[in-house]
Amino acid sequence: MGLLLAAAMTAAPPPSPPVQVDADEVQYLYKQQKVIFTGKPLVRLTREDAVLTCRRLVAETDDQGRIRTATCSGDVRLSRGPRVVTCQAATYEERTASVTCTGDPELRDGESVMRGERLTYDLREDKVTLTSAKGTVVPRPGEDLAPRRRKEPAP
Repeated sequence: MGLLLAAAMTAAPPPSPPVQVDADEVQYLYKQQKVIFTGKPLVRLTREDAVLTCRRLVAETDDQGRIRTATCSGDVRLSRGPRVVTCQAATYEERTASVTCTGDPELRDGESVMRGERLTYDLREDKVTLTSAKGTVVPRPGEDLAPRRRKEPAP
């Protein structure tokens, strides 16, 4: 029984990386478990190598004061490495480690530019999903984006 408990304890997921917020002004609403950050010019939320900036960020916190969700508005920009996302509003969710962008989201990755209705960036998987996508994808040197055709069996 003790061995089974030890195995279950070692299988626990690692703790989430810390989230840091930099702002010019902070307003704590303790009873509502909210924190409002404003920037002059911008608020900056950083999680590992992902940086989310905006003019105003409203965070909902847990009982320990950790951010559960954060909603950004005004000049919203998410950058991670060479990828940059811009939109009108974005919501960061700690539980899923994702950022969802609405209001004309645009993804730029090098020369590639994609636009759509809704963009979700999974920070754990480093994966972007864009609905109703339109744009131009420019392949990197040596990358073939042409669809692969299956060889049909000879009749």
